[in-house]
Amino acid sequence: MEARVLIVGGGPVGLVASSLLSQRGVSNVVVERRDRTQRAPAAHVLRRRPMDVLRSIGVEAEITRVRPRLPLHYITWCASLGGAEVGRLDVAKGLAPDEEVWTNCSQNLLEPVLLARATRESLARVVLGADCFALDQDDDGVTARVRREDGSEQTIRAAWLIAADGAGSPVRHLMDIPMVGPGPQGRFFMVHFEADLRPWIDARPGPLFWIMNPSAPGTLIVHDAARSHVFMTLRFGTEGEEDALPERLAAALGVPVIPKVLSVDAWSPHVQIADRYREGRVFLAGDAAHRFPPTGGLGLNTGILDAYVLTRQLAEVEADRAEAASLDGYETECRPAAEANAKESFENLKHLAEISEAVGAHPDLAALEKRLSSMNAGERATLDRAIENQRSHFVSDGCLPPSLRDGLGAESPHQGESAS
Repeated sequence: MEARVLIVGGGPVGLVASSLLSQRGVSNVVVERRDRTQRAPAAHVLRRRPMDVLRSIGVEAEITRVRPRLPLHYITWCASLGGAEVGRLDVAKGLAPDEEVWTNCSQNLLEPVLLARATRESLARVVLGADCFALDQDDDGVTARVRREDGSEQTIRAAWLIAADGAGSPVRHLMDIPMVGPGPQGRFFMVHFEADLRPWIDARPGPLFWIMNPSAPGTLIVHDAARSHVFMTLRFGTEGEEDALPERLAAALGVPVIPKVLSVDAWSPHVQIADRYREGRVFLAGDAAHRFPPTGGLGLNTGILDAYVLTRQLAEVEADRAEAASLDGYETECRPAAEANAKESFENLKHLAEISEAVGAHPDLAALEKRLSSMNAGERATLDRAIENQRSHFVSDGCLPPSLRDGLGAESPHQGESAS
């Protein structure tokens, strides 16, 4: 199999890269080791400039159709979802009635939209259930060995390779490119569950509820108020802890609903950037190139902009409008933005502690609720300031590559043309 560009990784960044290359007249193959699109919600925040990129490949209407109607008015802190409220941040403040601070579309809804878009193009081929396990480079291109689920192997030849294969990036390891920066910033469980929580969400609609119950601390992420949610909670490493997660989830919710747990995953946030974004004809993009804490929702957004900048530059080289050496500009433009976004994400994580400090430590839920009900005016003002100090966490678009700060800009003649 041959194509001008091989994309390893069929998540959002890889699929966006495929559609952009097809739109720019460059043939491409995507290989993805999973046999289907993402099942758990995962990333859900789409900022303004990345949405411009998605609009440019013609998927905005479909994203609008598939995403749940959840007004993004508030970020709420509470003892439990059904218990005492600590405070809330109005992130819709100053926006027009139909304007949103971001687009809320979970990755498990976004990926099928992007897959359908990529596979409509005659210049693209997407292969699911295929693992890239070996790479060789020469002066003219890259040769990749791919193994399918049935054990069969295939060789793919391409001029260039984009590694969009996630935080653990096998391609990055094959290229011996280290990550630079601090390792795990805590350990967490991600509990995906199904429940109708509208009675407790509709009065303060928003995507995030920070639960401060001392026995069940964590973050409730609302993907669909009537159906789909994620509870992020600390992993302490105690024996039988995972078995006790349904009980912890029930305590965090504090409402007369029995949630149906769909999946549990363990994970750790990192603050790391790849030592380099390019190794010969191989380029890193998305989580393969940078790993952020989720605070701020900047990881996926930075990855989409990586794909935009890199595919634009590759298309210029493929059309003989630029020299291959110009591709060094991808790292020059995108790596500093990733470094700034990693720092911002980490600062957001640290600033969240201001709210806990304003409330104080308490042994149990009853003590916390008593504290909240007995705060004097000065203490309440301190807490309100701590909550307001989180605003940039939720409304910032992060650092953008310089060429995208004023918009997507002029495109090559292929932009906007369908290759199908």
